[in-house]
Amino acid sequence: MAAGRTCPKCDGRMEEGFTVDRGHGENHVPGWHKGAPEKRWWGLKVDKKSLLAIESWRCNRCGYLEQYAR
Repeated sequence: MAAGRTCPKCDGRMEEGFTVDRGHGENHVPGWHKGAPEKRWWGLKVDKKSLLAIESWRCNRCGYLEQYAR
């Protein structure tokens, strides 16, 4: 996404950032995985090759968030 994005809700300025997934003493940027989650006794089944990075944008006026899987 290009810089200078405008908020679709209030026409404020959108700024790029990221969300943080915290667990087991580590911080990670979350990913997007297609399909319904498959639960295992130790967590979720995840195909790491299928994960897409999540791009996140926040409006500096109203706080609206937009996220895209890229």
